[in-house]
Amino acid sequence: MGDWVFIGDAHLREWKFDEQNRIIRFLEREKVSLETLVILGDLFEFWFGFEPLAFQGYQPVLDKLEELVKDGVHIRYVEGNHDFELGAFFTETLNATIDVNDSIIELNGQRIYMAHGDLVNKKDRGYRIFRRMLKNPVTFWTMRWAGPAVTKRVAAFLSSISAGKGLTKNAEGIGQTYREFATEKIREGFDVVILAHNHLPQSCSFEIDGKEGHYFNVGDWVDHFSFLRYRANQGFGIEYFKDQDKGERQKARS
Repeated sequence: MGDWVFIGDAHLREWKFDEQNRIIRFLEREKVSLETLVILGDLFEFWFGFEPLAFQGYQPVLDKLEELVKDGVHIRYVEGNHDFELGAFFTETLNATIDVNDSIIELNGQRIYMAHGDLVNKKDRGYRIFRRMLKNPVTFWTMRWAGPAVTKRVAAFLSSISAGKGLTKNAEGIGQTYREFATEKIREGFDVVILAHNHLPQSCSFEIDGKEGHYFNVGDWVDHFSFLRYRANQGFGIEYFKDQDKGERQKARS
């Protein structure tokens, strides 16, 4: 059994090849041992299921994903809050497994719950309403009608006014909210809970009603360059990809 690698929240931007090349180098390094790549949402700053030509600025990453699939890697994508109806490139060209809200899998005898994580905070009703407004058939029809150029401009504006809100601020409180969500899922019978969205790498173990459970947050590729790896003989573990100074990446994003 090969490795499973879980990543999320790269928020790659079109034509920003310094950002894209880093994750390409990571995938190139991993492909020898990689069996399944799980993307827990928001790989791109914005993606909608237009033809790939509409996102030419992402071509290096798209090419690398296609190369992985040709080499036998399976891709599973759990949509995030920057992903809208992934479209034919993912479903047909990559033959990826797509999960819109969450995903339940069995991995080597363990029952695993996975989600992007933007719906973890049940008290944030304003966000939940906003999300329903964005992710519904009427909005998708409007995006197709408006076309890539207009849709991407609107998406860029929305991203600019929401960047970082509710994520890195109050990190301890946010981390606690995610841990509480994970404990509830473990009580429901899951062995492992894997989330993303809050950009905070986390690894926790719990014993609930005599049952051991584990929670992981894969973190992000904006500041931490973190990911979760599963090896059959070692289990799960958070790791970090280090091949360039973080300051360079942060400066490039400013």
